[in-house]
Amino acid sequence: MALPRPKKLKEKAQPQSVEAYVTGNSIDYSLSDLSKLSLDELAGRYQEIDEQSQFLKGTILLEARSRFASNIEFGNWIQSIHALSVDTQQTRTKYMNFARYFKDKDRTGMPLTVCYEISAPINADIADKVYQAALNKNLSVAQIKAEIAKAKGLLPESVNEGSSEPELMPLGDISSFMEQVLADVSNLPKAEAIRVLDECKKELKKEK
Repeated sequence: MALPRPKKLKEKAQPQSVEAYVTGNSIDYSLSDLSKLSLDELAGRYQEIDEQSQFLKGTILLEARSRFASNIEFGNWIQSIHALSVDTQQTRTKYMNFARYFKDKDRTGMPLTVCYEISAPINADIADKVYQAALNKNLSVAQIKAEIAKAKGLLPESVNEGSSEPELMPLGDISSFMEQVLADVSNLPKAEAIRVLDECKKELKKEK
């Protein structure tokens, strides 16, 4: 006796945006529509979906983090789920910072790399000022770092206007770099954070 053929599952509708996906108010579009797009439009669609997915990952992680009493408990939960632990801790933190800062903000003309720089905790005190300077500007990473340095008073306001490369910071001022490194390992258990820093030190000594 032949077994009954299983019913074919209805293909899920693709979300038009992160907000539509989260709220359940997604609008259907067919993948066949891709054939109607130009190469530039295909590239734009890919970039848009990539940005949306990273924003959504960060939003999900923020919600999950709010349900744990400590970073250690949250980290243990992450490591217990393969799909979550595939990304590095630094990447997950980057997604969360991105989602937290840009939750209700326009990101027009702001590449992901620029969003990551602005939303880093080390830049929290000047983030709004740099955000306004970057909105609709399509700035490069070098340009946004120059804006951050100026906002922190490390460069004169008039330096590098129209230039894509910032001047070097004073050699003695390494505090901002230390803050960034410590922020990257802040969610790790203390012993693991120290081990990561030790390994980084070893790698730096290998460089000529």
